[in-house]
Amino acid sequence: MKLSNIRKILFITLSNIGDVILTLPVLSALKDNFPDADIDIIIGPRPEQVFRKDPRINRVFIYNKHAGLKDKIRFIKRLKAERYDLAIDMKTSLLPVLIAAKNRTGLFLRGKSKIKHKRLIHLESLRSFGIKYKEQKNIYIDEESGNKINNALKDNGVKDTDTLIGVSPGSRSHLKQWKKQGFIDVIRSILKNPQHRVVLIGDVNEAGLSKEIASAVNRPDSLIDFTGKTSLHELFALIERFNLLLTCDSAGMHIASDLGVKVVAIFGPTDPEEYGPRGDNDIVIRKNLKCSPCKKAQCKFGTHECMYSISSEEVLAAVNKIL
Repeated sequence: MKLSNIRKILFITLSNIGDVILTLPVLSALKDNFPDADIDIIIGPRPEQVFRKDPRINRVFIYNKHAGLKDKIRFIKRLKAERYDLAIDMKTSLLPVLIAAKNRTGLFLRGKSKIKHKRLIHLESLRSFGIKYKEQKNIYIDEESGNKINNALKDNGVKDTDTLIGVSPGSRSHLKQWKKQGFIDVIRSILKNPQHRVVLIGDVNEAGLSKEIASAVNRPDSLIDFTGKTSLHELFALIERFNLLLTCDSAGMHIASDLGVKVVAIFGPTDPEEYGPRGDNDIVIRKNLKCSPCKKAQCKFGTHECMYSISSEEVLAAVNKIL
């Protein structure tokens, strides 16, 4: 289906920051193929800030799934009045039908596909419209955030010649977190090289974990803890400065992968074929267990073996291979 006269587009994306990052190639493709169209977006409250400074976006609509029925009906009527030419829905919901978009994604992808990675599955939703994607960085980083990060790193003694290694030890699910002592051991080894600097990152809920790691490493001259201390756009700019990010399956991993930053990712209950980093030089560390990836919210054996059996030596070897 070849589209023409597309002037208003509605992009309906997902609810978590990491998942939203995986949909950004779709946004880039829409803007590249319809550069003069206005693109509105529907987003949940949590990842809203991903788009607030993005010049590709015309308007941001916040969807509250806990709103009452009357509010939801009012919301649908408002969108219907916009008369969108195209609605692209990453949630595969009924909303594009309810707002009577002239062209819209369906509830199911047509035909069978062997594609597993979520990023590619999202792009597959554009195939029936003949919309093509060219590989690029899809995260928008504003100049102000970039300058703030550059100044913050200089204030912490980071030189242009330093190798900057990001470490993201937390995750929204504790099952996806590697052991704290493992991060401590690996960071201590990394910092034996005087040109290496480590930056801890994560959201404010992970600040306690990072503080414990920083305290145990006890290298304030070479370890900087930015956990919970940056805005989301500043975090984008910070990750872009890294030579490498060591992480579990986290939003930080998806950000780094999109920005072309090399990644060492530790996986257990989730499937790297679906969510892993996609760079040619990235390394995924996981144990080939019968129960992994289980894709469960709880370990049915109570051992968390898929993560805890990964050694510091394995992780350090992967880090050194990239560095």
